[in-house]
Amino acid sequence: EGWLAEITGFDAVTLQPNAGSQGEYAGLLAIRAYHRSRGEGNRTVCLIPSSAHGTNPASAAMAGMSVVVVRCTEDGNIDLDDMSAKANEHSKNLAALMFTYPSTHGVYEEGARHLCALIH
Repeated sequence: EGWLAEITGFDAVTLQPNAGSQGEYAGLLAIRAYHRSRGEGNRTVCLIPSSAHGTNPASAAMAGMSVVVVRCTEDGNIDLDDMSAKANEHSKNLAALMFTYPSTHGVYEEGARHLCALIH
């Protein structure tokens, strides 16, 4: 960055990514590193709603996670019963829940706080 600033004459230069998917990937890598730092490298399951954009499961797979798809209701919200069941089923290996807010379909997840409570 310093070299680019010098040759362009700019005061500063940033090399931050432009795509949201790169942010997803960086966040998932941070989650993996967090679990590893706590001796919980087995926590590799990432719950992702069926409404998610295709980059979400792709980013999770690239970060070394196993994707488990969670159903959505007719109105586009994450199915809380399915979410709870899958969180319980994978509790020993659960690393994260990844959902977009608002969703890919423009739905503001009504149970967002409840979803976070299930994971934590």
